[in-house]
Amino acid sequence: MTASLKLSDTDPRGERTMPYRILVVGVGTGGCHSAAHIAAEWTEGPLVAAVDTDEQALEATALPERILLGRNVTRGFGAGGDLQTGRLAAEEDSARLRALIGAADLVFVVTALGGGTGSGAAPLVARLAREHGALVIACAALPFEFEGDQRREAAVEALRALRTHADAVISLPNQRLLELVPDQTSLAAAFAASDRMLAMAVLGLWKMFAHSGLINLNFSDLKNLMERSGGVCCFGFGEGRGAGRMEQAVEALLRSPLLDHGNVIAQADAFLLNILGGPELALMEVQQVMTRLHAIARPDARLFMGATVDERWQGRIMLTVLAAENWMAGARVKPEDGTPEPPLETHDADLPDAAGAPGQPPPSGRTVQGQLNLDPQDRGWFGNVNPTLYHGEDLDLPTYVRRGVKLGGAR
Repeated sequence: MTASLKLSDTDPRGERTMPYRILVVGVGTGGCHSAAHIAAEWTEGPLVAAVDTDEQALEATALPERILLGRNVTRGFGAGGDLQTGRLAAEEDSARLRALIGAADLVFVVTALGGGTGSGAAPLVARLAREHGALVIACAALPFEFEGDQRREAAVEALRALRTHADAVISLPNQRLLELVPDQTSLAAAFAASDRMLAMAVLGLWKMFAHSGLINLNFSDLKNLMERSGGVCCFGFGEGRGAGRMEQAVEALLRSPLLDHGNVIAQADAFLLNILGGPELALMEVQQVMTRLHAIARPDARLFMGATVDERWQGRIMLTVLAAENWMAGARVKPEDGTPEPPLETHDADLPDAAGAPGQPPPSGRTVQGQLNLDPQDRGWFGNVNPTLYHGEDLDLPTYVRRGVKLGGAR
């Protein structure tokens, strides 16, 4: 089921017209749950779409824009946890995905990695969006440790693929939720908390541009951070209510396990901060936040700051931080359509199997191994003949291409 495409370019009150269009795409059942949670946070706003291989789960998603992927591959029963099946399902409906994405300038790909559809389809959605010229931010939840090695390994592979195709990846490890919820929290409540964590990442970033503010952030500020971060960013937020709300929000932000209890801000080369509050938001409160953050941030850190006013946030404050642990001297350049992208040199500290404490940078000099881009540009001798298909796979393509195996290359 699909609805007519309408991307928002104004805020709910029509106060601010934006020259760019935003799309949020939930991929896989977990991503669709998060996307529905995101849509529930605003009465008007960017289009939020859901794409999945599980027809029953997709129909239960309370979103008007839905795309069932790979009916011929999965028959609507889901990818069964198989990453390759999820990828093939997305490829089957790539034309519909392109039609969904084509009008957007900024695309949020929201997914929970570890399952077949999220892990297999989300990187393809990111690649298609980037080929259309959109700025692509992937917000990906990583599995709890109790979900097992198979889901962890699928998440690792998918996260690396997302880093290749998205302008930036915000990875949100579910395991860190254990520090944010009580010990007796139910399993359903824990996953609901994960959905909200992803929702706040998207909501906080969207609010930066969709509302007038005391201090406005530009789309170019986000684009600059994305392109110069090397594709790896950390996200965190803090909220406060009533009297002392600003101090509450700052303390919550600096205690957040998502930012390694403030260590990410202290070590970041650059970070983007937005302060969201009601019409009573005062410049003195903004000054208080900046004083606290400057006290722990590096003196040479680059800072992009905005302060946003929303009438519905009367008596409330939310601080949103997007931090880049590295600042590249030269921005990543988007390739032209059809041109292979260069491999990214990125830290892997936030991968589930990375050594060291979560959120801390890896040992000096440690980077993700480069990948040779050996995707075939044509089919050679098979260019003018029908493909040899077996169980949905094209046997004329090399095995490493069909299986999504990445071959390492020297840097």
